[in-house]
Amino acid sequence: MRHPHQSVDEILPARKMITLGLQHMLVAYVGAIAVPLIVASALKMSHQDTITLISTALFCSGIATLVQTIGVWKFGVKLPILNGVAFSSVGPVIAIGTNPQIGFVGVCGSVIAAGLVTIVLAPYVGKLRRFFPPVVTGCIVLIIGLTLFPVAYQWLGGGRGNAQFGSPVYLAVAFFVTAVILGINRYATGLVRNLSVLIGLLCGALAGGMLGMADYSSVAKAPWVAVPMPFHFGIPVFRVIPILTMIVVMLVQMVESTGLFIVIGDIANKEIHEQDVINGLRGNGLASAIAGMFAAFPFIAFMENVGTVILTGVRSRFVVAVSGVLLCLVALMPKIGAVFAATAPAALGGTGMALFGVVVAAGIKTLSRVDYTNENNVYVVGFTLVLAAIPIFMPSVFGRMPTWTAPFLQSGVIIASVAAVALNLFFNGLREAVPETHALRAELADASCDA
Repeated sequence: MRHPHQSVDEILPARKMITLGLQHMLVAYVGAIAVPLIVASALKMSHQDTITLISTALFCSGIATLVQTIGVWKFGVKLPILNGVAFSSVGPVIAIGTNPQIGFVGVCGSVIAAGLVTIVLAPYVGKLRRFFPPVVTGCIVLIIGLTLFPVAYQWLGGGRGNAQFGSPVYLAVAFFVTAVILGINRYATGLVRNLSVLIGLLCGALAGGMLGMADYSSVAKAPWVAVPMPFHFGIPVFRVIPILTMIVVMLVQMVESTGLFIVIGDIANKEIHEQDVINGLRGNGLASAIAGMFAAFPFIAFMENVGTVILTGVRSRFVVAVSGVLLCLVALMPKIGAVFAATAPAALGGTGMALFGVVVAAGIKTLSRVDYTNENNVYVVGFTLVLAAIPIFMPSVFGRMPTWTAPFLQSGVIIASVAAVALNLFFNGLREAVPETHALRAELADASCDA
């Protein structure tokens, strides 16, 4: 059985901190640069502006991670949370940025304003904490894992848009990485076991490179040094409609973040109180406001991070804080970031299967201990999962819904959070919605130990 570090406040030896922090950063790196790449392409930005957008996104992701892990006054939940750009912001950002009367400076202004509004609203949204008992959080954990499966499958086949997608050689590399990770977790101990994800990813990157899967052409084009500067695209413009649009995005993220804070707190064996949720939401708001000044985007906890914490059993928030520092450093040296980005997608696919699979397993384990002699819980779980799976398996079902509903209906985690809370209140009432925190912490801790 694993013996994971019990305290989120534990400070490990420097060598472990750096290597484990690097592991977290590498797992999240591709997701961290995906949104700025998509936005830059949609807005037809120059190569130099694209590099700037990626650097600012990484830099602000590092700052957001430090705020959430270390905490600054009343900002930050102080959990092993790696923050990154929220995918739910892609549509609104592109819509605002492509408006010729507003442009990208309007995006910056709306993100700053929405971040400040989030700080103001945090104490009110934070009161939702008591509506997340195990029957709710178990559904959320399960949907988090399922939401990430398509990402792992895209990597597994060789990456989106690959003409040879699904080639046996890609599958071979991916399953080789998975075999390395599983083998290390079965036979290794100590630091080597904790670094199973990093070792597997490096083995896959080496194999992919030898087989010609890695494209390093972007490395030569990337500059050695790029210092993110505020207001690179100009002085932010504040317009009512873009601001209201981004506030809606932030409200959606606040609901999602509330569930993620509680889930990660349970995994890390730390009881999360209402004030912790409020501080975490304030941290998201502060990070987003700062990001708006640096031409970045709204920030939220990376779901990939959940799998890394479960699989490695390392719960120290300071390990993830090191990841934040590394993200800032990589942002200052784009050439190094380009090397990381050139990693063969198939290697990431093998890593994703291991990470995201254990997240689903943790959700199943939590739900298996829900009291189903109370038949109402069957309905809560069943209807929540069938609703939350729509954007995962058949997103076209919501294809004719109004545009403004997209941030809500494109996220299975949001649907799971809202549906599970509402159904639990409907069937069980507020009395039953009081969280069984200690029981859930034990369940998820066992999942971390068994992973």
